[in-house]
Amino acid sequence: MRNFLMKVSEFMRGRYGNDKLNTFIWILAGILYVVNLFLRIFFFVRTPVLILIVLALATIAILRSLSTNITKRMYENNRFLSIWGTVSDFFKRQYMKIRDFKTHRYVRCPYCKAQLRLKKRTGTQHIHCPRCDKDFKKNILF
Repeated sequence: MRNFLMKVSEFMRGRYGNDKLNTFIWILAGILYVVNLFLRIFFFVRTPVLILIVLALATIAILRSLSTNITKRMYENNRFLSIWGTVSDFFKRQYMKIRDFKTHRYVRCPYCKAQLRLKKRTGTQHIHCPRCDKDFKKNILF
């Protein structure tokens, strides 16, 4: 077993390996595969297109991890992480809005577009933005 691991380690030397984008591709392929199984079992629908997409995603993930062009793979991963960061931040903010609905309200600054968290008070509020140091009024209805 140790000899096998040494050979695998030697084979992977100089190759890119796994990253967040590869992990995302594998998870997406797994979800599509489960959706295909669900459609096939419960609705008796055969969808060879989904299987082809799953195979294409798996092939892309394997080729990315075995690639020797490390700089290009790092560039792809950084682009993915920048997009993924904005998407995950959006959903985190939506979760916080739902979680804090009873105690706080979220308001966007009209000058710098920063999201501000205010205590729940109805009526007109005078708000000071800590990012741009400007004051504005906002009417909070409920």
